[in-house]
Amino acid sequence: MKNKAVVPGGPVVGAVDVGSNSIKLTVARPGLSGGIEELASAVAAVRLGAGLSTSGRLADDRIEAALGALHNFAALAREHGADRLVGVATEATRRAANGATFLERVRAETGWEVRAITGDEEADLTFRGVALNGDMHGRVVIADIGGASTELIVAEGGVVIMAQSVVVGSGTLTDTLVPSDPPTVAELAASARAAAARLDLIAVPTEAAVRLLCVGGTAEYLARLAGGGPVVDRAGIARALDICRARASMELALTLAIPQARARVLPAGIAVIRALADLLHCDQVEVAPSGIRTALLLDTFAEIAARNGAPAAARAAVRSATPSPRMEGMT
Repeated sequence: MKNKAVVPGGPVVGAVDVGSNSIKLTVARPGLSGGIEELASAVAAVRLGAGLSTSGRLADDRIEAALGALHNFAALAREHGADRLVGVATEATRRAANGATFLERVRAETGWEVRAITGDEEADLTFRGVALNGDMHGRVVIADIGGASTELIVAEGGVVIMAQSVVVGSGTLTDTLVPSDPPTVAELAASARAAAARLDLIAVPTEAAVRLLCVGGTAEYLARLAGGGPVVDRAGIARALDICRARASMELALTLAIPQARARVLPAGIAVIRALADLLHCDQVEVAPSGIRTALLLDTFAEIAARNGAPAAARAAVRSATPSPRMEGMT
């Protein structure tokens, strides 16, 4: 959320989300109303999790690519006045045998304070960031399709009733089931079946009608391929998959103005969304930006305010920007 009114002299913080497909940056400062004023953003598709499903490790060349991106992001954040660089790393880093060593290098060589977070922490950050600007009425299933995992959060009336990290993602599916570029009909069908098999193990409550809200890059690119609106129906998902089958990753990258590495794994990610819509009997998918960095920034602003002895009212204003839901029945 961008606010024109900002806290005079408020801290500027850079926040990164180190995912399995991409590393994403937001540089921001606090807004007077408790939100954030975004100053800069960037994304690098480094495919950190490439090959993880077979080797159990982050590949050396992917580590170097990630470190290079984080060097560049640190410079960009500092150009915009950031004096604090924070971040979180998700499924690829927490699963990899050399994930801890990678994070040690990140801190030592780039200056970013990045920590690996659990699936529960990832779900909490995602929900609080999305809920800041999103419509949380009724029963909502929030899905963030990453490169190595899919985060599922079930909320009702703004209260989280279940959260689960499912080990299925666009990168791992591409590595194991989608050798062709562009993908074949059979390869994307196999990806959807593999995703459904994993997702079907999760006891998502479906006795009442649910809304499916997909966040992050996969959802954003799906919406653009389907026509650009914030709601994508079944026909729109089918159109997007048809485009993916007709265009190699280089052409798809040019269509969406994204890196080729990101375009290469996108078809499998859309196949995961299709599997989710089938599982939940949803005729449409709502699309929203990821909330991880927004919640992380607000938590950091509150921490800085407390450390600097800010008045309690000012700290409360920052904290109140992101609701802190009761995490009921989280697994």
